[in-house]
Amino acid sequence: MPEKCNRHADTSDNEIQVTPVKVTICSEGGDNYRCRLFGVPEHISRTDRAEHEPSYISIGPYHCRSKGLHVRSNQWKRDCKKHVIDRLESPKGEASLLEAMKEIEGEVRKYYDEIISSHVLHESGITFREMMVNDGCFLLITLQGLQVPGTDGIVWDNQLWWHDIFLYGNQLPFVVLRKIYQQLNLPADIENGQEDCPLGRISKVIKSGLTSYTNRTVSNPGNADHILHLCHELLKPTSSAEMPPPPASDNQQVRVWRRATEYSELLVEFKKREFGSEPGDAQCISDVRIVGRVVEMPKLELQPETWRLLRNLMLLEETNKQLGGHVTAYCTFISQLASTPADVGLLTKKGILVHLENSDEMAAKKLSVLCEQIDYATEDYLIKSVWYKLDSHCSSRWWLWRAKLRRYRDWNNPLVWLGVLAAFVLFLCAILQAAYSMLAYYKQGSQSRST
Repeated sequence: MPEKCNRHADTSDNEIQVTPVKVTICSEGGDNYRCRLFGVPEHISRTDRAEHEPSYISIGPYHCRSKGLHVRSNQWKRDCKKHVIDRLESPKGEASLLEAMKEIEGEVRKYYDEIISSHVLHESGITFREMMVNDGCFLLITLQGLQVPGTDGIVWDNQLWWHDIFLYGNQLPFVVLRKIYQQLNLPADIENGQEDCPLGRISKVIKSGLTSYTNRTVSNPGNADHILHLCHELLKPTSSAEMPPPPASDNQQVRVWRRATEYSELLVEFKKREFGSEPGDAQCISDVRIVGRVVEMPKLELQPETWRLLRNLMLLEETNKQLGGHVTAYCTFISQLASTPADVGLLTKKGILVHLENSDEMAAKKLSVLCEQIDYATEDYLIKSVWYKLDSHCSSRWWLWRAKLRRYRDWNNPLVWLGVLAAFVLFLCAILQAAYSMLAYYKQGSQSRST
């Protein structure tokens, strides 16, 4: 039923189409459109375990066995499931939801590691289908995919769960939410188009929590596979004619970015680029562009949740190469650009970086390890264009000469420039005097010959 939602509606300039990712999976189903959810690799989990493990609520099978999650979260799930069951027309109640989950269980399992093959996920006897029902109802209610009558949405006693739903290993495919919603038989919602579809409402809630990172909307969220995939699409850089690709003959690879202070010494300027809906405005944090020798970058707020979101998005790209690597490319760029306290201080003064750390040194330390243990093997078109133009500028002899001249401390003294100007005027006067002397000499010679 929700499949009838308009997934191909016209989009404005600040909207993007979420293109289904086609990846061939060795299974009886053949080619499948899905963004896989493998387990977090051990080498990454050891590096920053806190950035990949939920602190309050488990979503999906990987953390269903966790004993340290708050007991209150289980009560939330029960409350949400009750709200959904109360809306069901079937007298079977929860049994009808479990029957519906049986139809898609095989498809949902393909998103996860093959080790998630046990029918029972928890020592308490929770099965894979029960996990799908519990977590699906929780997301459907808390993200307002299904409105609860008489309320403006359930308000929970804290927002710790919000950060947990963006974790790579804490995801549930949207096909589960769609299947649960189908059981409610709400034709009015379905016929009203995308705005009233559950995933359309969910995408609005997700976007409202990401306003620090993106300004765009997704016109067809039903083509995203899960919440983190939706976030990935929201942070996709905007293609622009102002940033042409590097020449086809260029074989240079994006090697290492210079630090912000190094670029500044080479007369590269940094400017904050505002979010907006007008042509030329930035739509997300990865919309970096260069105009002349000015690098325009949207503001990046380095909040505690920023590190977690970016780390999990990079992990999503690493385990799903078909998605591209625009988040990894951006994170590599910003981590190398602001790897020292001086760099962070420079970008902070420009309004490009905003951090809550005790010092610029602490912020630089965190940025320098942002991409730790992440395999950066991507050629993002827009980021490579920025690197290519900056590298061309920094290799120009004219700009190198000007930068070298500017580094001399005495050249910053206005009296020195006044002295240079005076010397130039005297030099010009000497040339004019020599010219007049030669002119007078030739004029005198011509007069003597005529007499």
